[in-house]
Amino acid sequence: MRFLWSIAMCLFFQTLFSQIGVGTTDPTAELEIETTPTGIPALEINPQIAPIGNTTGQLAVIGDQLCMYDETRGKWLSVESTALHFARGGSNRNDSPLRFSGVISNQNSGAHMPMDGTIVYISAMVNGGDTSKEFLIERRDASGFLSTAAAFNLSSGTYSNSAADIDFNAGEYLITRISGTGGTVNNPNIILWVKWRH
Repeated sequence: MRFLWSIAMCLFFQTLFSQIGVGTTDPTAELEIETTPTGIPALEINPQIAPIGNTTGQLAVIGDQLCMYDETRGKWLSVESTALHFARGGSNRNDSPLRFSGVISNQNSGAHMPMDGTIVYISAMVNGGDTSKEFLIERRDASGFLSTAAAFNLSSGTYSNSAADIDFNAGEYLITRISGTGGTVNNPNIILWVKWRH
């Protein structure tokens, strides 16, 4: 009887505080894992090939990456994000690609993507010039142009899109370009944040 009473009290207090501690009796989070110096990892998530997700915040290891389901975009994306920076120094820029900060074979090759991914955030700015100027994000492969993935202008000298959802495939190149229509711009910069898609 005493044993049943102890279990009932533990369940009551666990429900009351909604905190679970592994290796600790005083968790400071809803789930806390207290580690020991044994060298054993605190948590193991076994890799999956194709988890079924439908709520933002669900986690899975897919391949060798920790991923989270993105309910807004309806896909599994890596927790890590990578920033790709494109820029072109100087004034009076018009009808030209921005340079990718990295090794490229020519001005049209851009950033070579090693895995399938999604552009999730775009940030752009210019330091003066024609603020109605259009900018393009293009996808190319080894044979050439595939598509214009996005087009936008910097009506106030800046542009920001945190809801971007632009897919690309492994082996493709991402290129940012200044449109040839309209006036010129000074010191254009574009940063694309990508997450790897599974």
